[in-house]
Amino acid sequence: MISGGRIVAGGVSNGCVVLDMSIHGARIHLLDPDPAPEKAVLHLPGGVVRKACRRWQRADVAGYEFCREAEASDAA
Repeated sequence: MISGGRIVAGGVSNGCVVLDMSIHGARIHLLDPDPAPEKAVLHLPGGVVRKACRRWQRADVAGYEFCREAEASDAA
């Protein structure tokens, strides 16, 4: 699966490429060179919107786990 998406955190929205997605999380390619936010809201293919927590990042690829800890006030 390779599809466009958005990552929203701190009132900032950036494009991303969704490389893989499961019921537990997603692996994304970041289009912005800054470090991936720790907590974010991911807008994924098919209209799926999930609160997520970053679990790892290597260069411009990050792994996010869908989680409840990513409060809307922190991420949106």
